[in-house]
Amino acid sequence: MGTVRLPTRSITMTDHRRAQQKKAALLREKAKVRKQVFVTGALVCSLFAAMTVYFLIYTNKNSKKLFENDYNKREEALLEKNVRGKIYAASGEVLAETIQDQDGNDVRSYPYKNLFSHIVGYTYKGGSGVEQLQNYNLMHSDISLSDKASYDAAGERYPADDVYTTLDLALQQAASDALGDNRGAVIVTEVNTGNILCMVSKPDFDPNDIEAEWEQLGADTNSGTLVNRVTQGLYAPGSTFKIFDAIELMDEDMAAANAFSYNCIGYDNNFTLEDGQPIHCYHWTAHGTVSLEKAFAKSCNCAFVNIGNSLNRDSFCTLLDNMMFGEALPYDLPSGTSSYTLTADTTKEDVTQLSIGQGSTLMTPMHLNMITAAIANGGTVHKDQIVASVKTGTGSTLSETKPEDYRTVMTSEVAAKMREMMRDVIAEGTATKLSSRPYNPCGKTGSAEIVTGESTSHAWFTGFAPEENPEIAITVIVEGAGTGGVSAVPVVRSVLDEYFGYTPAEGEDDDANYIMVGVDGNQTVADPSESTGTTVTLNMDTNGDGIMDAIDTNGDGIPDAYDLDGDGIPESTTNTPKPSSTVPAGNEEATAGTTGTEAGTEGNPAGNTDTANSPTGTDPGNGNGGVTTDPNAGAGAGTDNTGTGTSAPDTTGGQTQDPAAVGTANAPADPGTGQGGNQAGQPAGA
Repeated sequence: MGTVRLPTRSITMTDHRRAQQKKAALLREKAKVRKQVFVTGALVCSLFAAMTVYFLIYTNKNSKKLFENDYNKREEALLEKNVRGKIYAASGEVLAETIQDQDGNDVRSYPYKNLFSHIVGYTYKGGSGVEQLQNYNLMHSDISLSDKASYDAAGERYPADDVYTTLDLALQQAASDALGDNRGAVIVTEVNTGNILCMVSKPDFDPNDIEAEWEQLGADTNSGTLVNRVTQGLYAPGSTFKIFDAIELMDEDMAAANAFSYNCIGYDNNFTLEDGQPIHCYHWTAHGTVSLEKAFAKSCNCAFVNIGNSLNRDSFCTLLDNMMFGEALPYDLPSGTSSYTLTADTTKEDVTQLSIGQGSTLMTPMHLNMITAAIANGGTVHKDQIVASVKTGTGSTLSETKPEDYRTVMTSEVAAKMREMMRDVIAEGTATKLSSRPYNPCGKTGSAEIVTGESTSHAWFTGFAPEENPEIAITVIVEGAGTGGVSAVPVVRSVLDEYFGYTPAEGEDDDANYIMVGVDGNQTVADPSESTGTTVTLNMDTNGDGIMDAIDTNGDGIPDAYDLDGDGIPESTTNTPKPSSTVPAGNEEATAGTTGTEAGTEGNPAGNTDTANSPTGTDPGNGNGGVTTDPNAGAGAGTDNTGTGTSAPDTTGGQTQDPAAVGTANAPADPGTGQGGNQAGQPAGA
């Protein structure tokens, strides 16, 4: 066979060049892909790195929240190797610790039982108080590796970190004892640090029994035993709100505040309450002409209602907002939010209620105490602190809490003025039961009606001590106990006595030693031979005429005895001033008459236009309607008190103008009382 030859093709220069270009394009494409892969990889790595950094930062910043999350099982794991840390008082007493029961199980123990129940708290059901706040630290152990090796060798668990609080055991006990079985709250803080020295809320409970009594405590919605009233109790502040009225008045115009003057006759018909009654001072007491300082010391409702309604609403709202109304308090545990209502459309009646701390106004004792502490330190609110330090189970300090300024709420000038005014409350106002104390306390009382018109009210006191270089602030509320001067002040006194190491002399705190001073500031010793120590009788001028006509025997701001015959000696102990809708003719300064359960021994002098009306009574008495200068003024002994008079003047003799009890001149057999007078203007009846 012949050889077959395949056809050959000549490779031209053009074909070679095309091949090279194709190869170069391929190489470029591969380089492009490699670049894209590299960029994508770098981007993924960068995102991963960023997510890792973010995760580390987030977990570090929120480690406590993550640890306490219900889905986090680390707590169980930690308890297998660590013993929960202890909680200490400031002076080293153990307030909470973990012990083992007879079966070898861990049990949380609270040596002081109910005493620290709300503030130290418990671990059951997520915990409360310091137990909840410091759960992370109390579960972790930061002892050294060498110490851990020693525990490992002994087959023992590591001690977790311990928490040292700012709480003072002696103050806590004094406050709890003073509050007794009453419902209420007490908080004491250092004015320059915000450190909490004492926090008592009642009713309380024994955290040792919390698991066994949990259902019962939770079901008891009436007493609110589990509620910490210091931080979560919202109450009408009553007259303690006058602190804010006074600060706003001074902020708007200090000169006007210094020049303020008001003539209090016990009520003011220009302002009414929800029940339609005119605004009135406690028990309708007339304070006479008062300055801002005197009105504050006497807690004059009428004066402060006039102040409150004169304030610039926008400015007042700004001040109250800066005073932390409507916001969370600077405190690490849950707390209630204080509130008020004031807008351009708020009615006159509602502003009237706001001015005296009633209506929709609500505050927590902690909030009020923060403001009081700011007054004491010159105007700065500090964050309230309960933790002083965290230490390892072997005693090495891990962290210490530093004072933390939160906000300036008033000028130093205003704070200084408020301190002076709060000192006057003790010296001559509604808290004279503190006046004998050498540590010179300052404060403000309050009585907040539970429901407008009810006789029961919450008793408040907020204050600080000493007057010069204040150290501590204290706020007390006693639920349903009446007036602050009567029920809250004794609690304050016991706590401050403990703090300052003061022991009162025998009989020093008897009610008779703390009688209210009159509006003109006069005070006299009733009987020096019968007085003990600093005992003084402080008389009251109830109608502002400069004549002391009553005394307050228990220091609650209520006249307990009236001078019925003008001889300077109070006779009746059951009389209460009553309002009059109009000023009697011929007597522009006259005040309302009084009623009582027992007839007076004799009436007012005839024609005395400055003397209050003589009382009516339910028992027969020698109720002479006037003195002998008016022959027509007859006796008016009465046997009942079924109605009240209308304040009608009578120029010839007593006449009650009451359809149920009319006593005419020279008619001693008629029921009622005759009010004599030979001048127009002396009102008859009550």
